[in-house]
Amino acid sequence: MYDNDTIAAIATGYTSSAIGIIRVSGKNSIAILKKVFSKDIDFEANRVYYGHILDKNGTIIDEVLVSVFMAPRSYTGENSFEVNCHGGYVVLNAVLERLFEVGARMALPGEFTKRAYLNGKIDLSQAEAISKIISSKSKRALSVAQRQLSGKFSNKLDKIRESIIFIMAENEVVIDHPEEELSNTTKQEKVNKLLSIKEKLQSILKSSEFGNYLFEGIVLSLVGRPNVGKSSLLNILTGLERAIVTDIPGTTRDVISEQFTIRGIPFTILDTAGIRKTDDPIESIGVSKSKEAIKNSDIVVAIFDGSKDLQEEDIRIIEDLQKIDKKIVAVVNKIDKKIILDKNRLNFKNIVEVSCTTKKGIIELEDMLSKLSLGDINDADIVSLNAKQKNSLKNSIEICDLLIHDVKKDIDPALFAVDIANLVDELDEIVGRITNEDMLDSMFKNFCIGK
Repeated sequence: MYDNDTIAAIATGYTSSAIGIIRVSGKNSIAILKKVFSKDIDFEANRVYYGHILDKNGTIIDEVLVSVFMAPRSYTGENSFEVNCHGGYVVLNAVLERLFEVGARMALPGEFTKRAYLNGKIDLSQAEAISKIISSKSKRALSVAQRQLSGKFSNKLDKIRESIIFIMAENEVVIDHPEEELSNTTKQEKVNKLLSIKEKLQSILKSSEFGNYLFEGIVLSLVGRPNVGKSSLLNILTGLERAIVTDIPGTTRDVISEQFTIRGIPFTILDTAGIRKTDDPIESIGVSKSKEAIKNSDIVVAIFDGSKDLQEEDIRIIEDLQKIDKKIVAVVNKIDKKIILDKNRLNFKNIVEVSCTTKKGIIELEDMLSKLSLGDINDADIVSLNAKQKNSLKNSIEICDLLIHDVKKDIDPALFAVDIANLVDELDEIVGRITNEDMLDSMFKNFCIGK
């Protein structure tokens, strides 16, 4: 299928714009281009040609610029071209339908990138980076994705693989020449090498979790009893007058969701209804939704009124939050007034004092949220991996433990060879040296059509 079909798709989306691009790839690309282009010429690689796309009767469909690329120096590694035409929906579809008439077919989601992988232009970690470049929500995320696309993560994994191959080769020598002491590596040295490999894999796995936060965003819920300043804080953090702010308790009846960024980290903030006992059936529903929002959040920001002592609802919220496994920030609001609340009674590790009126302490709060999200990790270490790749990393770490056990217990070298071969296979699945069609289909179907 991938050797014979020539695929085409609109690469710039179905919208009106000044310019639209249609991408075509496959071994018959140039032959197809000659059938629809107004000039009878021999196309050369890396050139741009001016002309017209003609219908089957020779009538002009549109005035275009065509960029030509020849295998293997193209995005997909195949002969390909891109038609730059006017960006109207009608003209884009007319050009695309004309390409279908002369032998191209509609590309599947992610099929151009899938062909780039199959033709050895990129590995799976780079393909994942391409997907993240498209969906990046901040410049920081974009920078991390570009670094991964450049191959820096793949190179890091290759160095770990080389260390494993060295241990594997040494073990093969022992198997082939059992009577001769050809290896100078002691048992402890081999254990130390495997421990080093394990630590590096654990570091990558941890970095991938941070990658999830950077690319997918962090869900942040604001909780507290009514009228402590949740809606005011939401408006400050998002820079929008998104929530209604009044002195009347219970104004927020539903969960309000808004997106914003802090230090390049995307957040989805949930402003919940004030948590308290109430006989109002509508407010009761809001309180129930608030508790559900807490369960689905990554970080909980619990807000307290610093101008008053702890109320019964405050104490109940503190007790409930201490029962859950979440990152929690306690915010003491209204510090522009006389402070009565003793913050030591809150029993939380992370406490910030703010005033939603004067905005004092907001920068400190943002710093704390940023640190809780990504810690002190260097952006150069962050990597974005899909669920299958993360699972391979976890399996690799488990196999390292097994190999360390093998060495300590003097397991037969032939059995050790089986385990270490499995370790190499797991690493190879991360970058796609070993893969299967179903996994590829699952990964690339999430890409845009035309990419």
